Amino acid sequence: MGKLKLHPPNCLLLEGGSSQERKLLSLYWSMSLNCQGDAGPCLRCRPCVQIRDESFRDLYFLGSGDKVKIDQIRELRTIYSQKPHFSWRVVVISEAQALRGEPANALLKSLEEPAPGNSFVLLAPQREGVFSTLVSRSVVMTLSRQAGINFDEDLELVFRELKDFVRTGKGWLNRTAGKNKPDIIQTRQIVSRCRHELVLSMLKNDSQNLFHQYSPLDRYHVQNILTKAEHCLALNYIRVDLVVEWLAVSLWKNFNCREKDVYRTRHLSV
Repeated sequence: MGKLKLHPPNCLLLEGGSSQERKLLSLYWSMSLNCQGDAGPCLRCRPCVQIRDESFRDLYFLGSGDKVKIDQIRELRTIYSQKPHFSWRVVVISEAQALRGEPANALLKSLEEPAPGNSFVLLAPQREGVFSTLVSRSVVMTLSRQAGINFDEDLELVFRELKDFVRTGKGWLNRTAGKNKPDIIQTRQIVSRCRHELVLSMLKNDSQNLFHQYSPLDRYHVQNILTKAEHCLALNYIRVDLVVEWLAVSLWKNFNCREKDVYRTRHLSV
């Protein structure tokens, strides 16, 4: 989202993933536009904290698209004609695929007459279900299609083993070499669980999170690793166990290089 932040679109459509992840990403987008830090959401400044707690004055959730009334859109038009209280006003509509009729047409008119400092965010499982004219007025971002799974206890156990390997470089390869090595479905779930962890690291200050205190550039590198793993899994002739090993080793290298950079920075500053 770093490039989008430079020229924020009037409307952002977030598709894919789970409903929770789409909402979390909409909060991250609002933080990106309003954070007082220098390098993206800091999670510590007043706007970031208020957005995380959903108490920010310039953040509006209209709820599910089928419950949005035309009067709400008209009322918003009065509000967003005024200057935001902070930097940007963000209006989020979940389940935008259910937005139809007069409310959809009223929103479309608002998008055709954009007011400075306002950004709409539409959340939907996939763009095909959203009113086509709204899609044409939006910048579309796609989350992992497998991200909407329920993470069971077995997957959480595997993910904890992966986290331990990323931090220590020990133990994980025993799992990929045994009879209980992950199949393609489980491997996709592992990638989705990593994406989920990455999203949570943007919004919660949790020291147990694998990507805790990662910079936006660090998260960008992780995103590339996960995307490459998904592309490999989409190829039928690629061995799944090799993808699992590559994913783990790539995340370990990323973590190890980052730790060295952090140490070097601290050492030079002393």
